[in-house]
Amino acid sequence: MQVREKLVNQFPEVSVQYDPMMPVKFGGLYERNHLHPNGLILLTDKLNYYLENGILGEEFGHHVTTTTDITGYYRKPYNVNAARQELRARRFGHKLLIPLEQLIDCYENGCWGDIYAMCLHLEIDRSYFSIVIEDYKSKFGLWIEYEGYLIGFEPLDIKKL
Repeated sequence: MQVREKLVNQFPEVSVQYDPMMPVKFGGLYERNHLHPNGLILLTDKLNYYLENGILGEEFGHHVTTTTDITGYYRKPYNVNAARQELRARRFGHKLLIPLEQLIDCYENGCWGDIYAMCLHLEIDRSYFSIVIEDYKSKFGLWIEYEGYLIGFEPLDIKKL
């Protein structure tokens, strides 16, 4: 089963649609309103499969974690609460798409160390992978001991303990 199918199956109540008018820079948008009480994710149709998976993960993060409209959170004056919700949704997407178990799975399947092979295995874009690793580094530090493995984020490394 592909990553996209797994994501959509986890949240069957949310509709996912493509919007050909959505600019590439937005990537995706989550909304919940009277027309879509269970939530709607709109994705631009101008991105490849691997980029879309990262955006889809974040939008599902908004479905789970966002409580109010946070569009424009980055405009001055900054809305600190909206920025926190955005970060929470992104981190939820990171954990949803690339939990630490998936890094261990890359190691066990022999694609560890080759970023391109790891991204193909995880079905994500390399830029998204780098963002997730940087986020994990800020969250856990340079390494974490997890389920019998030592996972290093700088340099990217894994060892079985």
